[in-house]
Amino acid sequence: MAPRSSPSLALPLLLAGCGSSGLDTRPSAAEVLDTAEAGVGIDRLDPSWSLPDEETEVTLTGRGFTGTAVVEFGRAAVTATIVDAHTLVVTAPAAGVETTVDVTVTTDEGTATLADGFTWAAEEPIDTGDADTGDTGNTTGAGKVGGLVQYQLLQIACPSCLGYTSNLQVVATAGMHAPTSKSWLSWLPPKGTCTTNPAPAAASATFDDAGSSLWLEYGPDDHPEVSVELRPGSDHVYVADGLAAEDFVRTAGYRVEVEGGADVPAFSVTEAFFTPDAISALTPAEMLYTEPRQAFSAVIPANRADFTWSSSGGSAAFAVVLDVYHPKTSAFLGELFCLDADSGSLRIPAAELTGYPDGALLVIGMYRYATAGFTRPDNASTVETLTTFGVLGTGVLSN
Repeated sequence: MAPRSSPSLALPLLLAGCGSSGLDTRPSAAEVLDTAEAGVGIDRLDPSWSLPDEETEVTLTGRGFTGTAVVEFGRAAVTATIVDAHTLVVTAPAAGVETTVDVTVTTDEGTATLADGFTWAAEEPIDTGDADTGDTGNTTGAGKVGGLVQYQLLQIACPSCLGYTSNLQVVATAGMHAPTSKSWLSWLPPKGTCTTNPAPAAASATFDDAGSSLWLEYGPDDHPEVSVELRPGSDHVYVADGLAAEDFVRTAGYRVEVEGGADVPAFSVTEAFFTPDAISALTPAEMLYTEPRQAFSAVIPANRADFTWSSSGGSAAFAVVLDVYHPKTSAFLGELFCLDADSGSLRIPAAELTGYPDGALLVIGMYRYATAGFTRPDNASTVETLTTFGVLGTGVLSN
């Protein structure tokens, strides 16, 4: 069966159909699981300036901060304290003069440099970059929702079983609309609960012209490491699909750049949203078998439906989604969406699985994601953001 499609701009967690035939080779989980992006990266410094004659404690946010770390402000090297793999704390030296230097981080994972990353000045520098922030002083949208930005990476075990042509999907969608009191994310259940057949509802049925391009960018304004261009359809929903895994940088802050059109002026918002970390070492690992003949090897007991994953925790939430199909006819029977904290384990209550037949085929989605929002400078409305890292596999229900 072909994948079930999701409504435009709804949460893209509606899963795929199933089937079985083919070879019986069993790869290891490591062959189909992605891991967090290797190497070192610097997202930002806080603060990014100091008075010339003062030493200043600075927090660096990025990735690959493991082992030992040395931070260089220009040619001045200082030892950093590693808080976690994404956070360093260091004391910036006193320069004695007003100047701006590159900041370089070297750890066991490698080296990265943030050009013009730190400034010594007599007063806090004012950003006079060329980017148009779009701030019009209009606050008519304050307290309302004025758009949605989604960014998802989905890894698919046995794509041929589920009607996909690739084992990786990276998709970005966005839409700007008139401010509304509705939310794109209001349908999500509270953490620690499950919902059956969730029905995401659109906060707006129409979208505004924001120009011919909208960009999601990571890295410096002038030389971004990643620049994903979304193009609009006739309905002014902006889409970029067929992206590479490298376009979805883990645990990174992305900037949203809007070209500006008839309805929405040009604007730029830094750190508009942050991506979650990858998923690795999940169980049951059998859900990741990639050959169709072995695709439904993961047995999920109805009275002990346990799922685990390696987790960096933090503020991200985690969902386990089961699409259930009849064991003989493959007819779709329902979807179960369970949401909890990103703790590394989740058990679906047995009561949620009663009523489904023994041997029911399962398409299993495990998703780490984060919801947030940023303020549109043109009307002060909130653009909701949803970033998701997901793994899609298969199993069979056992009563």
